Formats: sequence, C-alpha cells, structure tokens
Amino acid sequence: MLGHRSSDVLVDVCTQRDFLATDGANPCCNASDVRGNVKRLMALARWAHLPAISCVDARRACEVRGLPRPDCVVGTLGQRKLSATLLPSRVHVDCDNFLCVPLDLLEHYQQAILVKHHRDPFTNPKLDRLLTEVPANRFVVFGAGLETSIRLLVLGLLLRGRRVALVSDACGWWSADEGDMTFRQLSAKSCELLTTAQLIDETLATQRRVAVRLRRSVA
Repeated sequence: MLGHRSSDVLVDVCTQRDFLATDGANPCCNASDVRGNVKRLMALARWAHLPAISCVDARRACEVRGLPRPDCVVGTLGQRKLSATLLPSRVHVDCDNFLCVPLDLLEHYQQAILVKHHRDPFTNPKLDRLLTEVPANRFVVFGAGLETSIRLLVLGLLLRGRRVALVSDACGWWSADEGDMTFRQLSAKSCELLTTAQLIDETLATQRRVAVRLRRSVA
C-alpha cells in the first residue's frame, strides 16, 4: 500500500473508550486533552498516508470477575477503540502464541490492530515481531497509559535499537507525578519528546519536500 521504509510509523496504544471517553470505566486524568490530540494525529495519518500499528487491551469476563470497575472487557462498549482511531484500510491480527505474521502487512493495509492481554505489549509475539522487524524511520508513540503500557513499549523499542518519538500531549496518564517521571526517564534513554503540533509541522514539511522532489524529477 505504501513504502514506509523511510516513513514514520504511528504506534497507537490502547486508544479505547474505557481509557479516553468521559463515560469510560477507567478514564485517564487528562483524557479530554488526549482525545482531541489523538484525533488530530489520526487525521494526519489519513492525510499523509502514515502507517499505523495499534494495540488494544482485551480482558475476558472471567478474569475481571469481582473487580469494582473492570476495563476493556471483551464485548463491551468500553473495550472498543475510539471511532476516530480506526483508519479505512485496516486489518485485525489474531492474538495467539505464534510469531507467524507477514512483515509486509503495512504494504497492504494502512493500519494493523493487535490485541494484548497484559500491560507489556511485547507479550504478544506477533506485535513483538512487527515492532522489532518492520522497517521504519521511527516509531511515533501515543495513547494510554503513559506510566504502564506506553512506558514498557518505548523501553522495549529502544532496547531493540529502534528510533522512537513520544507525542507528549497525546499520552494519557492516571498520575501526573508518575507521568512526569516517565517522560524524564524515557527522554534520558534517548526517546524523542514532541507535541502533536510539532509532529504535524514536521510531517507537513516532509510532504512539501517530497512534492518538490517529485516535481523536479518530472520537469
């Protein structure tokens, strides 16, 4: 579908109703601001044809029995992704214990959606393989929750030698102090921090440079 070898790849983490909707079971403290910026990022993906890897939480009803406010239970409204985070060309990849997943997935679909059952996204072998081996200029990460899944995801990507940028105002947190500590930790480990507006400006500038090169090549 697109050549993303030199492209940014968006990594959308748990942008689900239970975490980002006002009526969610466990909304982030900054859910309202994050929700708006996530919508802007996905609109940018549509316009600039940026590929996206998305992971969603899925908990079975039997696993959360007895909890006062379980979140992301399979089959519930809260487990669904925000509608704005679904790209038209997308594929859902089944979660199992096998590594078998085509590495050219993002050549055929703009968005690949994978399920995780634990905080650490790398516990899904297929997601691990995609994040480890898919060619990308850098992975641009955003979503929920910053102190848990996003932190583990970014650390895992850096450990694998991948270039990572974190969109700070599009990351949901439950504790401002822990969120700030996470930003400092990831920045110290060479994760780039940028805002939604900065990413949009960068992408627009890149698109303009590409357009100029194309015009020159056909002149």
